[in-house]
Amino acid sequence: MGGTRIKMALLNKNAEILRTKDIDAQAGLSMEQRLEDLVDDINGLVGSDCKLKGIGIAFPGIIDFESKKILSKYVKYPNAHKTDIPGWAEKHWRIPLLIENDARAALLGEWQHGSGKGCNNILMVTLGTGMGSAVLLNGQLLRGRNYLAGNLGGHMSIDFQGEICNCGNRGCVETLASTWALEENLKKIPNYKSSILYKEETLSFKSVFTCASNGDNIAEKLKLQSLEAWSSGIINLLHAYDPEKLILGGGILESKEEIIPFIRKRVWEYSWLPDSGTEIVAAEQTKYAGLQGMCYLLNIEIFNN
Repeated sequence: MGGTRIKMALLNKNAEILRTKDIDAQAGLSMEQRLEDLVDDINGLVGSDCKLKGIGIAFPGIIDFESKKILSKYVKYPNAHKTDIPGWAEKHWRIPLLIENDARAALLGEWQHGSGKGCNNILMVTLGTGMGSAVLLNGQLLRGRNYLAGNLGGHMSIDFQGEICNCGNRGCVETLASTWALEENLKKIPNYKSSILYKEETLSFKSVFTCASNGDNIAEKLKLQSLEAWSSGIINLLHAYDPEKLILGGGILESKEEIIPFIRKRVWEYSWLPDSGTEIVAAEQTKYAGLQGMCYLLNIEIFNN
């Protein structure tokens, strides 16, 4: 369940995707109302030829996986933290439900079915509206006592004198490199009104990278600022968790030919890792990794395998 779109899929035990549906999030509705509205979509996806065994939700917030609760007050889906989500699944289908942070779910999907196969120590960073992160250590998801561990890469402060973040902290990675901060960061660049970006109705990283490649100097400065911020945050995460592999995912990875070489260079220049310390790769399951990750967790819950 993203802030803009909800991606749904019917999967079998082997995480093979049988049917999919992509719908508008309508994230201004309360979580309780949105879940009720999804009942018909889910029933239509399952159809009459399949028996539903469980539901998994990947959600962009802090999640108590054991209690199946949303802990953070996310800016979308009002009152999500007050909603009895397992009760909703029990009411309509009498089946188990699991909910996990979307970055952690995506990491599990990449571990089982993507670029993380065969590796049990992984850091995953997703670059999209913000910067999400998740960590797998010795084949186990890192969650921590308060379910924060490894999950807040975008809210790691890299400038204690920087701008106030939407989380309330100062100088987070996302204040320097996120979709929500693009407009303000553009306005800080001298002569920004001369850029094609100034005429964009809605700023996106896609337009930033495109304009930069077309010779727009303002867009180039904004792009480089974002790359430097992501690199700084990632180096901090690499030092903290020392993974065997770093997987980069998210919508911004459409520009992976520029992003990954830049981050590799900065990691080589500024980190304490040896040259062969961490492999840096792009995600393979770019669209449905989170759904496949939830399937993995449901297999453990329902079938114990």
